[in-house]
Amino acid sequence: KWCDAALDELWRDLWDIYPVLKLLVPFESFYAKYNYGALEYQQASNLLPDVDWPRFQQYSTRVKSITFDESAVKIGPPSREGISFLILHHPYGNCLTPNLQNLRWTLSNSATITAMLPFISQRLEYLRMDIQLESMETQEVFFGLTHRTPALKRLSIESEASPSDISPSFSGWIRTCIGLEKAHIPRRWQTSSVVTAFGSLPNLVEFGLEWSLVPKEYMRHEMEMRLTEGSFRSLRRLGWSSNMDTAQDLLYQAPCRLQGLALDCPWFQSQAEVIAFISTAADRCPDLDSFCLNLTNFVDGMEPDGDPELFDLGILRPLLACRRLRELCIHYPGRCILSTTDLEEMGAAWPNMEELVLCPDPNAGEHGTPISRLPLVATAFPRIRILGLYLDHSDPPSSAGDLLPEIQFKCLEELHVGASPIPAGDTASVGLYLASLFAAGTRPLIRAEESGARSNYFYGSLFSESWTEVERWVHLTMGVKEAVLCRLSGR
Repeated sequence: KWCDAALDELWRDLWDIYPVLKLLVPFESFYAKYNYGALEYQQASNLLPDVDWPRFQQYSTRVKSITFDESAVKIGPPSREGISFLILHHPYGNCLTPNLQNLRWTLSNSATITAMLPFISQRLEYLRMDIQLESMETQEVFFGLTHRTPALKRLSIESEASPSDISPSFSGWIRTCIGLEKAHIPRRWQTSSVVTAFGSLPNLVEFGLEWSLVPKEYMRHEMEMRLTEGSFRSLRRLGWSSNMDTAQDLLYQAPCRLQGLALDCPWFQSQAEVIAFISTAADRCPDLDSFCLNLTNFVDGMEPDGDPELFDLGILRPLLACRRLRELCIHYPGRCILSTTDLEEMGAAWPNMEELVLCPDPNAGEHGTPISRLPLVATAFPRIRILGLYLDHSDPPSSAGDLLPEIQFKCLEELHVGASPIPAGDTASVGLYLASLFAAGTRPLIRAEESGARSNYFYGSLFSESWTEVERWVHLTMGVKEAVLCRLSGR
């Protein structure tokens, strides 16, 4: 017999909803199949009298987290009739999982709108939705959620629904989430009514965007409302979509207490605009610890621009005054090449830097930061966890004869190479060299597909397969390194 502690652990996190539903009736009673809705209803009505509801309650109350992606399961989503009939007969209220705190749900079929609601508990604190529905159906989601999430603290939504269509229902729901602290919404959903609704929340600390592809017709939707006095009373981190002039004006309205800024501005006109915005940000928000700037289109179907100017430390220089900076992410269609002097200055200014991503996905060009400068990066930023750079194609890696050099990345978790070609085209040499720079006990992921705007636009770097081979060499070499160290420590 399983003890309570073991059952709590077993049922705490579910990657499907069917383990819960299977406690009641066979799966066949739930999925929508052709025109057999009436038969499903009859099956459920025949089986429910035999359900052991106390046993169901014993297990369902243990569930704290559910992740459900109907596109990833072999059987279809629960039918609307079947799930509604279950709730009608559920003797413990209208929620099947009353202690659920975290829910991640992909909605790609209108039937799942009804299926999701019975899992929304009054204790829900985190909700992430990937809504792959038409605008009218998306509205129904928010109507259904209104007044159902009083304890919600964190919210994340991805959707391509029309901003103008969803604004009324979305705003109405948000106003009922009085305890919300962090929210990330689609890039074009910051309409006036939506911003007003979020601005009324007393505990909202972070209001930002999900940076993902959007339909071209929503390209020019920007943040429509200024930050008025009395709104966003607790805000510390702001992400928004705007042109440069409007963004700079917004900084003068924003409180100086802001610690994080993330601007999405893919239609900027010149580097002078970028420098002016960065200067204003550094001046108005001296306590910045996070600064993200997207200057590259994430728009589906839009061709990339030509090869723009280089992006160098001169553009970022005003941020050197922000000594607390620990996250700096710049997505820009041009290349960024870091010199030795640049790295020394940046390291001295930002000793706590943990995430540094600088233009890993330029439109074109072979020249980038030489891979041989990575030891300088490790020296400048000893706490770096995520590093993203565009690497120079012609710069071959140094000899990797020493797998335990004095300078290594001690904390690195991810290396984003974006659209970088393999330096000198030698996957084995690059893999061995990188492995020599990674400290034992670390296995940094090498990402060539998920590291920036251009890679995402192209749905994967042209060199992603080659970087996968580099990663294989890295892991093989790391295994040898760790085995040698283990053998030495045993002596």
